[in-house]
Amino acid sequence: MPRDSDLLGRGFGMGRDLDTRFSQLLEAIAKRENTTVEMLGKTFASDEMENRRTFYPQLKQVLLRQELDIEEFREVIKNCWAVRGKFEPIHFKKFTEDGKAAIQAIRELSKDFPQDDAEAAARIDAFIEETVRLGYKDKKGSPNRSGAAALCSVLLTSLFPSKFVDFKQGRWRKFAQTLDYDIPYPGGEGYGRAILWAGSFAASVAGTMSFRRIWKDEYSLWMLAGIAWILPDLNQTPGENGDQPPDKSKDTEIATLLAHNKQVILYGPPGTGKTYRANNYISHLNVHDYEVHEESLLDQRIFSVTIYEPRDGQIRDMVPGTRFVYDWKGRRNWQTYFDELQEGDIALAYNAGKVRRFTTVVRCTRKESDSIEFEVAQQFNGPSFEDMKNDLGLKVSILVRIQMACSLKRLSQVELQRIIALSDGLTYESLGIELKKIRETIPNKVFVTFHPSFGYEDFVEGLRPLTTDDGTLTYRVEDGIFKTLSRRAFNVLAERAGIEERWNESESIPHLDDTEKGELLKTAPEVPFYLIIDEINRGDISRIFGELITLLEADKRYCGENEITITLPYSKEKFAIPPNLYIIGTMNTADKSISLVDAALRRRFGFIEMMPDYCVLRNLPGDNDDEVGEIVDIATDALETINERITGNYDRDHQIGHSYLMKVRNAESRDEALEMLRFAWYHEIVPLLQEYYYDAPARFNEVVGSKFVKLLPDERGFEIRERLYGDDFLMAVEALANGNREQGQAEPDE
Repeated sequence: MPRDSDLLGRGFGMGRDLDTRFSQLLEAIAKRENTTVEMLGKTFASDEMENRRTFYPQLKQVLLRQELDIEEFREVIKNCWAVRGKFEPIHFKKFTEDGKAAIQAIRELSKDFPQDDAEAAARIDAFIEETVRLGYKDKKGSPNRSGAAALCSVLLTSLFPSKFVDFKQGRWRKFAQTLDYDIPYPGGEGYGRAILWAGSFAASVAGTMSFRRIWKDEYSLWMLAGIAWILPDLNQTPGENGDQPPDKSKDTEIATLLAHNKQVILYGPPGTGKTYRANNYISHLNVHDYEVHEESLLDQRIFSVTIYEPRDGQIRDMVPGTRFVYDWKGRRNWQTYFDELQEGDIALAYNAGKVRRFTTVVRCTRKESDSIEFEVAQQFNGPSFEDMKNDLGLKVSILVRIQMACSLKRLSQVELQRIIALSDGLTYESLGIELKKIRETIPNKVFVTFHPSFGYEDFVEGLRPLTTDDGTLTYRVEDGIFKTLSRRAFNVLAERAGIEERWNESESIPHLDDTEKGELLKTAPEVPFYLIIDEINRGDISRIFGELITLLEADKRYCGENEITITLPYSKEKFAIPPNLYIIGTMNTADKSISLVDAALRRRFGFIEMMPDYCVLRNLPGDNDDEVGEIVDIATDALETINERITGNYDRDHQIGHSYLMKVRNAESRDEALEMLRFAWYHEIVPLLQEYYYDAPARFNEVVGSKFVKLLPDERGFEIRERLYGDDFLMAVEALANGNREQGQAEPDE
């Protein structure tokens, strides 16, 4: 996936015309989405665009009625928010409580809307102030002008779709920066000029040949607004998933360790971005799912029919073309397959009794309600029951498990493949079967989270209960996550290396000669597969990996210098780890110290420590205003103070990671930043600290202070104080950030 500078930075070159820069942006998006520029018109931001096409005309109809119905207005406006936008239901409800006042404000905004930009900006700002007066403010009375501006822009966009776009300043500023738009974002107070600027910018882009070639919709600005709402998400903007922006040095470190060890663990306190770093590393490699070509029966049906001689006839002595009747009369089992069988279908006849072998190919020529007429097609020397019991592919099949006690059964592709492989004189061609090539998409990564009940059976293989169609309870070996991914990685690698052998289900890993193994090793870097194990230390690692611990080492993998192949305990299949499979684990040191990890595992993994990074928080996006920066600085200083105290009275592994405050860093207004900080503090940071210090109230108080914690008189317990709001809350956090001793260590309340 492209980095921030590719999509949302100044990555397209100064001085080029807007059409060229927008065309380059579309190419970057198409590459990231693994599609063509032409296909973007059908797929990209489709939800956002459809939202505007559907609901904006409805809002316009409501607004243009002679009598504006406030209830109808309330109902339709909620749907007009961008899919990824933020509707302010509480503020909007307050705004419309006085219906007459709200209607009057809307009428004054839209009636004879001025053409002059200065007058239009003044009209917009006046509406925003009136909207704030009517309800767009918080509990402390602070105005929420950004929310009011968003409401205003939605109204204007529905009424004047060729002049306005729904507005959120951060998104439009980033979009303009991406394209090096030559008219800067207007400064100063109010939102009026900014809303007009966004509409002008959108109209300029919508007028380019690159845009008109892809999007031919009547309302082009609505389409462009959809793009503006999607763009930041392409870069996994920090804060939206709680982690930090890309760090090239860390990516290089991960790449180096994976090349050497094949597996790495990112470890550190909670909230330091370990999971994000793992996913982010893979996404930045620009790797994608792979396609392999497999042969498939598709809708072709081949059955197994069990013959009992002499009751059903001496079919081994019949020449091709001879017909016989297979009596059903309800005495046979597996009615499902009888119902599925059609005239013309092929079946492989298995002789039960003394012979116990597949011997004859038959074709259904007529089916009645209680009988089937078969015609002998050919005789062949098929596998005996003992042969099937000893075959890795068939021994776990239903055929063997019920000892061929199935009157009629449709064969799976694997069953048919193995029977043909074990037969003399039987081929797909002789059966009239055409194996069709199909393209299968193989994902290049798997994400799994370890937990205490996760075991070897989930990871490698294990026995699972299975009820057959006739109600029989049996068991089968089922592959786990790691075994399945290993097989996929091998098969993609083999196809890319030009090797015909495949690692099929219920089979051992193929045996290759030295030349073929050399080709695999040479090709392996081109088709990497990744297993991301989150919370790897929460599971019993030794039990989960079992004997695979030995195979993890780079030189002991398949094709390695000291290659080791093992026999798995349940399936008895030969297993090895392919050279193109990499493991990235994450470990929360607050759950278990790295020193407690199994020594054998530690020898086989590379380790990267990830600690709180305050620079990430202070490195604000370019469009953040000074008020947001002030709150971020206070929050970061407070986090630093808290972590110093945790390190002093607990340990360094229980610090609080910077990702808890990333949403504060990415806020687009002071109000939003303060609300994000308050949410993170009361709903994430304080509860985590409560868990750390549940039996140490005095130390808890030492960390967060008396503005947030109330010590009981005996100092054996504590209570969380009533939550603070607005500037009172910010002042308390600032006092904590300054290390105020009165704030940090208070006497117990009486």
